[in-house]
Amino acid sequence: MLRKTLLEEPSVEFAGYTIDHPLLANPIVSLKTKKRQANVVLREGLEKMLARAEEFRKKFNQAVSDHNVD
Repeated sequence: MLRKTLLEEPSVEFAGYTIDHPLLANPIVSLKTKKRQANVVLREGLEKMLARAEEFRKKFNQAVSDHNVD
């Protein structure tokens, strides 16, 4: 999800990640940008991703509430 979000930014030339092992939570993020600093683009991408996850959570909870009619 983060990779896709980062690639939406026009200044991003490459975004990817590797994980040595699925049980380890230490991904290595690779990010190449044109005119903007990578750390700024990464922070903005993370914020956008978190906002989307929160929006999904709210809509999901509303759908569950609407479905659970007593």
